[in-house]
Amino acid sequence: MNILGMFGPGENPSASLLINGKLVALIEEERINRIKTSPNNLPILSAKKCLEIAGISINEVDAIAWGWDCPKYFFYLNKIKNKSKKDFNSLQNELNKNLYHPQRIKRAIELGFSDQCKKKMPKIHFLTHHLCHAASTFFCSGFKEANILTIDGSGEDLTTLMCEGRNNKIKILDKIKIPDSLGGFYATFTEFLGFKPNMDEGKMMGLAAYGKFSDKIQSKLDLFITYDKKNENFKINNKLRYDGKHTFGEKFTDEFVKIFGAKRPSQLSALTKPYPDIAFNVQYRLEKIVKLLVKNLHKKNKIKNLCLAGGVAMNCKMNGEISKGSYIKDMFIQPASADNGVSLGAAQLLTLKKGGVLKTKLENVYYGPEYSDYEILKFLKESKLQFYKPKNIFKYVAKLIYNKKIICWFQGKMEFGARALGNRSIIATPLYKDMKNKLNLEVKHRENWRPFCPSILEEDYEKYIDSSIRSRFMTIALPVKKNIAKIIPSCVHVDGTVRAQMVDKKNNYKYWKLINEFKKISGHGIVVNTSFNIQGEPIVCTPRDAIRTFGGTGLDVLVIGNYIVRKK
Repeated sequence: MNILGMFGPGENPSASLLINGKLVALIEEERINRIKTSPNNLPILSAKKCLEIAGISINEVDAIAWGWDCPKYFFYLNKIKNKSKKDFNSLQNELNKNLYHPQRIKRAIELGFSDQCKKKMPKIHFLTHHLCHAASTFFCSGFKEANILTIDGSGEDLTTLMCEGRNNKIKILDKIKIPDSLGGFYATFTEFLGFKPNMDEGKMMGLAAYGKFSDKIQSKLDLFITYDKKNENFKINNKLRYDGKHTFGEKFTDEFVKIFGAKRPSQLSALTKPYPDIAFNVQYRLEKIVKLLVKNLHKKNKIKNLCLAGGVAMNCKMNGEISKGSYIKDMFIQPASADNGVSLGAAQLLTLKKGGVLKTKLENVYYGPEYSDYEILKFLKESKLQFYKPKNIFKYVAKLIYNKKIICWFQGKMEFGARALGNRSIIATPLYKDMKNKLNLEVKHRENWRPFCPSILEEDYEKYIDSSIRSRFMTIALPVKKNIAKIIPSCVHVDGTVRAQMVDKKNNYKYWKLINEFKKISGHGIVVNTSFNIQGEPIVCTPRDAIRTFGGTGLDVLVIGNYIVRKK
């Protein structure tokens, strides 16, 4: 049984392919069309690439699972259309109505595959967005039972879903609807602090570590969002986000500005007071509410395993705070927690609906395209760059890293998710404090206060991380052990945490071997790992993407397949 999962438009459209319940491919549309988050696009190119990886065509697909209930959403929008402006959620506008119209989706897929479809197109099954989020995390976790929490801006009319997962079934326990949205709450302040909402939430999370708690700001936040412990839900004040004039921003009203002041001007550093303090207190409020949601979920059934998904689950700082609770034994956060993982959840749900058996426990994220040395060589010759092939690429590159060279590491199948995890990565030594600034300013072209993350050998993980949670996918911020920050200063954030990746031989032998060679030289089985891209661009996919990004930045060496490319 071949099930093609798809989701779009909005941010982070993607496609995935399950064959007989096993994940074969998962690719974000942005990696193919090279548009960051690929907003308002449909995942036609990524779907074709998934089929190409599997060696099948659309004619061999049994059904298409779409991660949004378009008919239900169309009905919902029509229902609220005639309400007064005061009650109307301005984010659910006519544009969205047209983008998500089921006939538009069907027609776009027909046109997209017209070059290869020789018979009737597979039937499209429209599935509930938050259930797809829930499936994408629970059915990848390996847990036999777990509580499931999905939180985002909105999916159809829902913003939060609380479920219980047991074996191959998901039971809905509670739900929260528009306009009460934690994703919307966080996006509002992302824009207010001068960043791009629905894209730069990670910047605000990083900025929060530079701020401090403020009773005054918390009192202001009480006017924006409150949490009802008795009824176990939260409420947004519509007058500050939806209802009223939006002179200064898309996601906050003029009434909001009267309370919180003016939006940060682009020419003013984000580290300028009071912006770090605002970020800290917004992050604190988010953590407080979500921890209460998780705690209340645990009260219902005493289950101590937790699965998270939805855009808000990308907040690794929040995830780290949740992990400290006595009601948590283990956690799984879908590495594609934003909408890029919805296509997978849709395919999983439809596979089960059609009587299939899932084999989707997630051991790694390497499900994208890969390129042979023959293909890489063709790109290198075309680029007219000088390249060579060392006898032992792992020892050679480890020495370069030890000598403070910044390395592009392009190997094997491309990762899915927001983090590069050793196949499309930029790698550097963590042992020097100035490496963070060099990476930010010369390579990534981004704010110099933003942190970087470490990849750590599985065997050495406990040497650095002060937590029982074993993080494989950089989805959770965990504290480092005492005095470790002094040893690896370029990848520990100012709050003493890291967003770590534990690397094992089984799932990425090449990356493990490289780090192990670095350990032989330095004594430390840990490197800085950041995504192979620059700010505003997607992670590289093809050898051509890699060569172009390498040439336009302060990167020292490109390691692509078994070849080395260096600058003069």
